[in-house]
Amino acid sequence: MVSVTVNNKTIQKPEQNANVNDLMNFVLNEVLHDDEVITSIDIDGRELSYEEEQSSLAMPVSNYKDINFSTTSSYELAFDALNDCSTYIETIIAKIAQYTELQNDNKQEQANMMFGEVIEIMDLYVQLMAKIYKTVRKRHQEQLRHTNTFQTLEIHLLSIMKAMIPAKEKNDIIMLNDLLEYELIDNLTQWKIKAIPELKKLRDL
Repeated sequence: MVSVTVNNKTIQKPEQNANVNDLMNFVLNEVLHDDEVITSIDIDGRELSYEEEQSSLAMPVSNYKDINFSTTSSYELAFDALNDCSTYIETIIAKIAQYTELQNDNKQEQANMMFGEVIEIMDLYVQLMAKIYKTVRKRHQEQLRHTNTFQTLEIHLLSIMKAMIPAKEKNDIIMLNDLLEYELIDNLTQWKIKAIPELKKLRDL
């Protein structure tokens, strides 16, 4: 008989003919709290990769001896993701340097590709930071009421991104380089030394 656990604690199982996807939905809807998420699935003592998880969802639960769901709160996940934000910033700054070098070498096609990569990573960064801030704010509204670091940097960052697209379309290289090398890098540096540390400190409160 299969043993089903959440964070290694035994739970009541759903109907006997359930597949792994049914079991996962049962855990999400009946076992976890609203702010909890599944972070990994271990089957028969082995943590599955994303691809393995997808292929196992349709398999009957009875095919296995042991299924354990590891979970965490969205709050904890948000703080874990803050560490990734610094990596995003370092990646963006490195790609801006590569873009500038390609422009200086008059390698326009490669520079255009690099610019596209910068914009793509910036979009991901903005979305990630917005989700993190929204999650953290639910628990720390009072503390965040006394600082506007996040909002100020976010507004400035979005205005930079908005200005970069027409500068690129008009092939205004001077304006674009100014936005990338000075405005954007300065803004991202402020995220790294001010906004992210401010949010990280809230974890200990």
